[in-house]
Amino acid sequence: MSDKKITSLFSAVILTEELEERIDIIRHKLKFIEIRPTVACIEGLSPLMIAGSWTPELVAIAGGKSILAKNGQYSSFINFEAIQSDEPDMMLIMPCGFSIQQTLQEIHLLTDLSKWNELTAVKNDRIYIADGSQYFDCSNTQPVNCIEILAEIIHPKQFIFGYEGNGWIKFIS
Repeated sequence: MSDKKITSLFSAVILTEELEERIDIIRHKLKFIEIRPTVACIEGLSPLMIAGSWTPELVAIAGGKSILAKNGQYSSFINFEAIQSDEPDMMLIMPCGFSIQQTLQEIHLLTDLSKWNELTAVKNDRIYIADGSQYFDCSNTQPVNCIEILAEIIHPKQFIFGYEGNGWIKFIS
């Protein structure tokens, strides 16, 4: 094996260990957290779509319980009544391919719904917008960053990784 291949392999091993360490830090801190809030991750606004694929697993690693989607299942279209009936503790709005600014321009598609203000997550000011394009797009290659963003949102007193304001914002209606 050439020196160049050995160096590349060594670099890959170090990077993998660093990424695993970042996840282990989150898992360790969450050992002491009993409350796992329910999270609805919205991937599409019109039509309404819940984030599937690996998103439920990322939410679980970050200390929440994903609702309306199961790990490994495709993202699926839902109706607003499904969100109402599951009453998520918080909602993360992260449309695929949308920046935070684009989502803010289209958020009215949710906030204009007749029973939007009746949702527990809305009443408790637990609505967040994430950069779906940069972090949560289906072609994303940064799952550890996504987990850190989710951990900041779900457990803000335990985690500060510096994504707030750039990777996500709290939505104030």
